[in-house]
Amino acid sequence: MTESFETTASHRRVRVWFGAHPIADHTADADQAAQYEEAMRRRFASLRVTSEPVLVGSTTAPKRTL
Repeated sequence: MTESFETTASHRRVRVWFGAHPIADHTADADQAAQYEEAMRRRFASLRVTSEPVLVGSTTAPKRTL
């Protein structure tokens, strides 16, 4: 059985990376995620910061972890 996933623009997952290791992982609605991403880019200017849509399907959305 295959699972179907659809993306939702309402939530995004923002991560800050130290090499291949995420050092911050935060999921929020699109507006809050954009603010968080901006703050992390300022604070960690030399690190990679990614923001991607949260996949919604049979699994739950990831929770905020630091």
